Amino acid sequence: MTKDQLKSISFWRDLNPQLTISSDPLNAIPLQTINGTLLSNVSDSLWQDGYLNCQGIFAEQDIHLLRQAMERLHSNDLPQAFIYLYDETWELFFRLRSLLQNFLGENYNVLPHFWAWYIEPGKAKGWPPHRDSADQSVIKLYGQEMLVSLSLWIPLTDATPENGCMSVLPLSCEQDYDTPISDPSQIALQDILCLPAKAGSVLGWRQDLYHWGGRSHLSAKTPRLSLSLEFQNAALDPLCNPLLDPKHPPIPEERLNLIFEQFEKYKHIADLPESF
Repeated sequence: MTKDQLKSISFWRDLNPQLTISSDPLNAIPLQTINGTLLSNVSDSLWQDGYLNCQGIFAEQDIHLLRQAMERLHSNDLPQAFIYLYDETWELFFRLRSLLQNFLGENYNVLPHFWAWYIEPGKAKGWPPHRDSADQSVIKLYGQEMLVSLSLWIPLTDATPENGCMSVLPLSCEQDYDTPISDPSQIALQDILCLPAKAGSVLGWRQDLYHWGGRSHLSAKTPRLSLSLEFQNAALDPLCNPLLDPKHPPIPEERLNLIFEQFEKYKHIADLPESF
Protein backbone atom coordinates (compact mmCIF):
# COMPACT_ATOMS: atom_id res chain seq x y z
CA MET A 1 0.00 0.00 0.00
CA THR A 2 1.24 3.47 -0.84
CA LYS A 3 1.43 6.40 1.55
CA ASP A 4 -1.20 8.15 -0.53
CA GLN A 5 -3.57 5.26 0.11
CA LEU A 6 -2.86 5.28 3.83
CA LYS A 7 -3.58 9.03 3.95
CA SER A 8 -6.87 8.59 2.11
CA ILE A 9 -9.97 8.40 4.31
CA SER A 10 -11.87 6.72 1.48
CA PHE A 11 -9.32 3.87 1.50
CA TRP A 12 -10.09 3.17 5.15
CA ARG A 13 -13.84 3.42 4.61
CA ASP A 14 -13.58 0.86 1.81
CA LEU A 15 -11.39 -1.45 3.89
CA ASN A 16 -13.95 -1.70 6.70
CA PRO A 17 -17.34 -0.62 5.30
CA GLN A 18 -19.13 -2.04 8.36
CA LEU A 19 -17.63 0.82 10.42
CA THR A 20 -17.93 4.59 10.09
CA ILE A 21 -15.49 7.49 9.92
CA SER A 22 -17.13 10.84 10.61
CA SER A 23 -16.82 14.10 12.53
CA ASP A 24 -20.00 13.58 14.54
CA PRO A 25 -20.00 14.28 18.31
CA LEU A 26 -20.78 11.39 20.66
CA ASN A 27 -23.50 13.05 22.76
CA ALA A 28 -26.16 10.58 21.60
CA ILE A 29 -24.11 7.46 22.41
CA PRO A 30 -25.69 5.52 25.32
CA LEU A 31 -23.52 5.12 28.41
CA GLN A 32 -22.59 1.71 29.75
CA THR A 33 -24.30 0.80 33.02
CA ILE A 34 -21.80 -0.17 35.70
CA ASN A 35 -23.26 -2.11 38.62
CA GLY A 36 -22.89 -0.17 41.88
CA THR A 37 -21.40 -3.13 43.73
CA LEU A 38 -18.89 -3.70 40.96
CA LEU A 39 -17.98 -0.01 40.94
CA SER A 40 -17.38 -0.12 44.69
CA ASN A 41 -15.23 -3.24 44.38
CA VAL A 42 -13.07 -1.90 41.56
CA SER A 43 -12.70 1.41 43.40
CA ASP A 44 -11.27 -0.47 46.37
CA SER A 45 -8.96 -2.38 44.04
CA LEU A 46 -7.74 0.77 42.29
CA TRP A 47 -6.91 2.60 45.50
CA GLN A 48 -5.39 -0.43 47.21
CA ASP A 49 -3.56 -2.14 44.35
CA GLY A 50 -3.54 0.40 41.53
CA TYR A 51 -5.69 -1.47 39.02
CA LEU A 52 -9.34 -2.21 38.23
CA ASN A 53 -10.83 -5.31 36.65
CA CYS A 54 -14.41 -5.12 35.33
CA GLN A 55 -15.35 -8.42 33.71
CA GLY A 56 -17.92 -8.71 30.91
CA ILE A 57 -18.89 -5.04 30.56
CA PHE A 58 -19.52 -5.13 26.81
CA ALA A 59 -21.61 -7.72 24.99
CA GLU A 60 -20.49 -9.54 21.85
CA GLN A 61 -22.67 -7.27 19.73
CA ASP A 62 -20.72 -4.25 21.04
CA ILE A 63 -17.30 -5.50 19.95
CA HIS A 64 -17.59 -7.99 17.10
CA LEU A 65 -17.45 -5.41 14.29
CA LEU A 66 -14.29 -3.89 15.74
CA ARG A 67 -12.77 -7.35 16.03
CA GLN A 68 -13.61 -8.04 12.37
CA ALA A 69 -11.96 -4.78 11.39
CA MET A 70 -8.81 -5.65 13.32
CA GLU A 71 -8.71 -9.05 11.63
CA ARG A 72 -8.85 -7.24 8.29
CA LEU A 73 -6.03 -4.90 9.31
CA HIS A 74 -3.99 -7.95 10.29
CA SER A 75 -4.65 -9.75 7.01
CA ASN A 76 -3.44 -6.64 5.14
CA ASP A 77 -0.32 -6.34 7.33
CA LEU A 78 -1.46 -2.95 8.63
CA PRO A 79 -0.74 -1.72 12.17
CA GLN A 80 -3.67 -2.23 14.50
CA ALA A 81 -3.55 1.41 15.64
CA PHE A 82 -5.45 2.33 12.47
CA ILE A 83 -8.57 1.03 14.24
CA TYR A 84 -8.68 4.47 15.89
CA LEU A 85 -9.73 5.97 12.59
CA TYR A 86 -13.19 4.51 13.13
CA ASP A 87 -15.94 6.15 15.18
CA GLU A 88 -16.85 2.88 16.88
CA THR A 89 -13.49 2.70 18.68
CA TRP A 90 -13.98 6.13 20.25
CA GLU A 91 -17.62 5.30 21.00
CA LEU A 92 -16.65 2.17 22.92
CA PHE A 93 -14.50 4.16 25.34
CA PHE A 94 -17.03 7.01 25.55
CA ARG A 95 -19.63 4.54 26.78
CA LEU A 96 -17.43 4.12 29.88
CA ARG A 97 -17.99 7.76 30.85
CA SER A 98 -19.61 6.94 34.21
CA LEU A 99 -16.66 4.71 35.15
CA LEU A 100 -14.15 7.41 34.20
CA GLN A 101 -16.09 10.15 35.98
CA ASN A 102 -16.04 8.07 39.16
CA PHE A 103 -12.24 8.24 39.21
CA LEU A 104 -11.33 11.40 37.29
CA GLY A 105 -14.25 13.70 38.08
CA GLU A 106 -17.21 14.97 36.11
CA ASN A 107 -14.95 16.47 33.47
CA TYR A 108 -12.04 14.51 32.07
CA ASN A 109 -9.96 14.66 28.92
CA VAL A 110 -8.57 12.01 26.62
CA LEU A 111 -4.79 11.91 26.37
CA PRO A 112 -3.39 11.52 22.83
CA HIS A 113 -1.97 8.10 23.72
CA PHE A 114 -3.52 4.95 22.33
CA TRP A 115 -2.65 1.58 20.84
CA ALA A 116 -4.17 -1.68 19.66
CA TRP A 117 -2.72 -5.19 19.70
CA TYR A 118 -3.10 -8.33 17.63
CA ILE A 119 -1.07 -11.02 19.42
CA GLU A 120 -0.83 -14.06 17.18
CA PRO A 121 -1.10 -17.47 18.85
CA GLY A 122 2.35 -18.84 19.62
CA LYS A 123 4.11 -16.09 17.65
CA ALA A 124 3.95 -12.77 19.48
CA LYS A 125 3.99 -11.12 22.88
CA GLY A 126 2.69 -7.99 24.54
CA TRP A 127 4.73 -5.01 25.63
CA PRO A 128 7.34 -5.60 28.38
CA PRO A 129 6.93 -4.29 31.97
CA HIS A 130 6.54 -0.52 32.00
CA ARG A 131 4.69 2.40 33.56
CA ASP A 132 2.49 4.48 31.26
CA SER A 133 3.79 7.68 32.80
CA ALA A 134 6.68 8.76 34.98
CA ASP A 135 4.54 11.62 36.28
CA GLN A 136 2.74 11.50 39.61
CA SER A 137 -0.48 9.54 39.14
CA VAL A 138 -2.11 10.51 42.45
CA ILE A 139 -1.93 13.83 44.29
CA LYS A 140 -3.24 15.00 47.65
CA LEU A 141 -5.65 17.91 47.62
CA TYR A 142 -7.24 19.23 50.82
CA GLY A 143 -6.15 16.06 52.59
CA GLN A 144 -7.73 13.72 50.04
CA GLU A 145 -6.09 11.66 47.32
CA MET A 146 -7.03 12.56 43.75
CA LEU A 147 -6.32 10.46 40.69
CA VAL A 148 -4.49 12.40 37.99
CA SER A 149 -4.66 9.93 35.11
CA LEU A 150 -5.92 6.48 34.22
CA SER A 151 -5.31 3.98 31.43
CA LEU A 152 -8.11 1.71 30.19
CA TRP A 153 -7.60 -1.55 28.28
CA ILE A 154 -10.37 -3.51 26.54
CA PRO A 155 -9.86 -7.07 25.23
CA LEU A 156 -11.92 -7.86 22.12
CA THR A 157 -11.12 -11.56 22.46
CA ASP A 158 -10.70 -13.60 25.64
CA ALA A 159 -7.30 -12.69 27.13
CA THR A 160 -5.83 -15.78 28.76
CA PRO A 161 -2.48 -16.72 30.31
CA GLU A 162 -1.88 -18.79 27.17
CA ASN A 163 -2.43 -15.98 24.63
CA GLY A 164 -0.73 -13.16 26.52
CA CYS A 165 -3.14 -11.56 28.99
CA MET A 166 -2.13 -8.57 31.09
CA SER A 167 -0.13 -8.84 34.30
CA VAL A 168 0.55 -6.19 36.94
CA LEU A 169 2.69 -5.57 39.97
CA PRO A 170 -0.01 -4.67 42.53
CA LEU A 171 0.63 -1.41 44.34
CA SER A 172 0.35 -3.12 47.73
CA CYS A 173 3.24 -5.40 46.73
CA GLU A 174 5.39 -2.62 45.32
CA GLN A 175 4.98 -0.63 48.52
CA ASP A 176 6.66 -3.47 50.43
CA TYR A 177 9.91 -2.99 48.51
CA ASP A 178 12.68 -1.26 50.45
CA THR A 179 13.33 1.22 47.64
CA PRO A 180 11.16 2.34 44.70
CA ILE A 181 11.53 0.12 41.65
CA SER A 182 13.54 1.80 38.91
CA ASP A 183 14.07 -1.29 36.78
CA PRO A 184 11.38 -3.94 36.08
CA SER A 185 14.00 -6.65 36.58
CA GLN A 186 13.69 -5.83 40.30
CA ILE A 187 10.11 -7.17 40.35
CA ALA A 188 9.90 -10.39 42.36
CA LEU A 189 8.22 -13.13 40.33
CA GLN A 190 6.04 -14.10 43.30
CA ASP A 191 4.49 -10.62 43.32
CA ILE A 192 3.20 -10.77 39.73
CA LEU A 193 -0.59 -10.83 39.37
CA CYS A 194 -1.97 -12.27 36.13
CA LEU A 195 -5.29 -10.76 34.92
CA PRO A 196 -7.20 -13.07 32.56
CA ALA A 197 -10.19 -11.24 31.06
CA LYS A 198 -13.21 -12.22 29.00
CA ALA A 199 -13.81 -10.41 25.70
CA GLY A 200 -15.62 -7.14 26.42
CA SER A 201 -14.14 -6.70 29.88
CA VAL A 202 -12.51 -3.45 30.98
CA LEU A 203 -9.18 -3.34 32.78
CA GLY A 204 -7.47 -0.19 33.95
CA TRP A 205 -4.60 1.10 36.06
CA ARG A 206 -3.16 4.27 37.45
CA GLN A 207 -0.39 5.35 35.15
CA ASP A 208 2.47 4.76 37.56
CA LEU A 209 1.63 1.06 37.94
CA TYR A 210 3.96 -1.52 36.42
CA HIS A 211 2.05 -3.68 33.91
CA TRP A 212 2.79 -5.73 30.80
CA GLY A 213 1.39 -8.14 28.25
CA GLY A 214 2.39 -11.79 28.27
CA ARG A 215 3.81 -14.00 25.55
CA SER A 216 1.39 -16.05 23.46
CA HIS A 217 2.29 -19.71 23.83
CA LEU A 218 1.88 -22.54 21.36
CA SER A 219 -1.09 -23.79 23.39
CA ALA A 220 -3.03 -20.55 22.72
CA LYS A 221 -6.30 -21.25 20.93
CA THR A 222 -7.01 -17.71 19.71
CA PRO A 223 -5.17 -14.43 19.11
CA ARG A 224 -5.37 -11.70 21.73
CA LEU A 225 -6.93 -8.51 20.34
CA SER A 226 -7.15 -5.46 22.58
CA LEU A 227 -7.43 -1.67 22.69
CA SER A 228 -6.06 0.94 25.08
CA LEU A 229 -6.71 4.63 25.63
CA GLU A 230 -5.53 7.04 28.35
CA PHE A 231 -7.39 9.74 30.29
CA GLN A 232 -6.70 12.54 32.76
CA ASN A 233 -8.57 14.75 35.20
CA ALA A 234 -9.45 17.94 33.30
CA ALA A 235 -9.13 20.08 36.44
CA LEU A 236 -5.36 19.52 36.48
CA ASP A 237 -2.62 20.82 34.22
CA PRO A 238 -2.32 18.84 30.97
CA LEU A 239 0.11 15.93 31.11
CA CYS A 240 0.68 16.49 27.40
CA ASN A 241 -0.97 18.15 24.43
CA PRO A 242 -3.25 18.08 22.62
CA LEU A 243 -5.82 16.96 25.18
CA LEU A 244 -8.92 15.58 23.47
CA ASP A 245 -12.58 16.16 24.28
CA PRO A 246 -14.23 12.75 24.90
CA LYS A 247 -17.51 14.04 23.43
CA HIS A 248 -15.81 15.25 20.24
CA PRO A 249 -13.17 12.83 18.96
CA PRO A 250 -10.67 14.26 16.51
CA ILE A 251 -11.91 14.76 12.97
CA PRO A 252 -10.77 12.02 10.54
CA GLU A 253 -7.71 13.89 9.24
CA GLU A 254 -6.58 14.62 12.79
CA ARG A 255 -7.04 10.97 13.72
CA LEU A 256 -4.71 9.96 10.91
CA ASN A 257 -2.07 12.41 12.11
CA LEU A 258 -2.40 11.15 15.68
CA ILE A 259 -2.03 7.54 14.54
CA PHE A 260 1.21 8.29 12.73
CA GLU A 261 2.41 10.09 15.85
CA GLN A 262 1.77 6.91 17.85
CA PHE A 263 4.05 4.99 15.49
CA GLU A 264 6.87 7.40 16.26
CA LYS A 265 6.08 7.47 19.98
CA TYR A 266 5.99 3.69 20.43
CA LYS A 267 8.47 2.49 17.81
CA HIS A 268 10.90 1.51 20.59
CA ILE A 269 8.39 -0.90 22.11
CA ALA A 270 5.89 -1.86 19.41
CA ASP A 271 6.26 -4.53 16.74
CA LEU A 272 5.65 -2.52 13.55
CA PRO A 273 6.10 -3.39 9.85
CA GLU A 274 9.33 -1.94 8.47
CA SER A 275 7.45 0.57 6.31
CA PHE A 276 6.17 2.29 9.46
